[in-house]
Amino acid sequence: MGRHRRTQSGPRARGQAALARSAFAAALATTAASSSLWAFAGQPLPRHLAAEIGSNARFLRGARHASSLQGRAGTAQRRVKVAYVEELVKHPRLPVWPAWFGIFYILLDLITGRPDWGAKLEDMFGGRVCPMIFDNTRASDPFLLVAHHRHSFNVLDPFRYIFRSVLMPEGFPAHPHRGFETVTYVLRGGLVHRDSFGIKKSYGAPPLADGSGEGGAVQWMTAGRGLMHEEMWRTGAATDNTDQELFQIWVNLPSRAKMVQPRMQLLGASEGQGSSSFAEVRELGPVPHAEPSPGVTVRVIAGSADGVASPVDTFSEMAILHVTLVAGAEWSWPRAIGWTCIIYTRRGDVEVAGRTVPVHSTVRLDRESEVVMLKGGPEGGDILVLAGAPLGEPIEMGANIVMNSRQELAQASTDMRFGAFGPVWEHTEDDESWNGRVSAHWGQLGLGAR
Repeated sequence: MGRHRRTQSGPRARGQAALARSAFAAALATTAASSSLWAFAGQPLPRHLAAEIGSNARFLRGARHASSLQGRAGTAQRRVKVAYVEELVKHPRLPVWPAWFGIFYILLDLITGRPDWGAKLEDMFGGRVCPMIFDNTRASDPFLLVAHHRHSFNVLDPFRYIFRSVLMPEGFPAHPHRGFETVTYVLRGGLVHRDSFGIKKSYGAPPLADGSGEGGAVQWMTAGRGLMHEEMWRTGAATDNTDQELFQIWVNLPSRAKMVQPRMQLLGASEGQGSSSFAEVRELGPVPHAEPSPGVTVRVIAGSADGVASPVDTFSEMAILHVTLVAGAEWSWPRAIGWTCIIYTRRGDVEVAGRTVPVHSTVRLDRESEVVMLKGGPEGGDILVLAGAPLGEPIEMGANIVMNSRQELAQASTDMRFGAFGPVWEHTEDDESWNGRVSAHWGQLGLGAR
């Protein structure tokens, strides 16, 4: 299995805003001669694209927010199409951890009609999760869902101990996966992972992280042929207050890789016991990032952008990027034609090909364009970009199992009943009890846990 990466261009040329259309051709000719500023309808065009555009280029803007440059070099023509928004969705946000904070934000949104107010309070204090389940899996392929978690655990919260004792624990107790990958990108706080192969890892952002992504951590878990795992919030001691924020992304595996050996790849800080004979753990260093222009930061979780590549191995071509833009800052990224591209606005808003995408919105771009161009809104923008080559394969989902047919789902259920995914344990069990349960399970099957 090879590592899939896209090679990106070097530093971008800086742009000049609001050139009159009548002067556009002359400006292009001047900048070609002087290696100075290029302009594209008020947005910067990357150098490697601008170099392909000859003189006499003219501006074209489509009715659906599409844009392109068309130039001549002798008799040849070159068109660069800029991605436009095909669909904009605002998924519901659910109140949890602490639920009463989230309920207040929902009521505030309804009363004031200003969801940006609730968004700012949520960013400050936590209390909601936004599960974005992509019903049209052909359009989102290879991405299945994204969940944006923003929570806080406060020792003075009067409802916290009732909530975790009666309704739900602080995290996600042991559950199965097969046939896909979970990508957990932690911006604040962290998680403690334990699985049915005896692997325990604590990973996350540094204390007092502000959610910018500085010092963030990634767990890229390939479920492959199947495992049981739990992810519990890293809440610290009983007297600690903690902030938590993360994205979890489900990435589908191609049919050829659905039954591979499970593995874990980690970016950022982590600690705990590593690989077993059943599952490999790779520690890959910090999340790489680029600063292609003033006011723009790109963190590369997978794939590549602006000359920086992630060390994460993937089973299909893709890129997952965390992009922050100060107010008015612009960023462009050459995206392979035919790739899916989904953008989620975490903070602020962004402009995509002339269309404003407000906070907590999810957009899907067209697949025919070559370049994604974004501009930070009045308060800047913080976005997650998911882009990848569609697998084009049938999908059958059964809760936490993703296969290609109903027969494969049925086989997964059978395998789970016979213990092929490993044992189930309670999240309240200490490490000694959990380790003993794992070892005993595989021992009964005639296998060793390590």
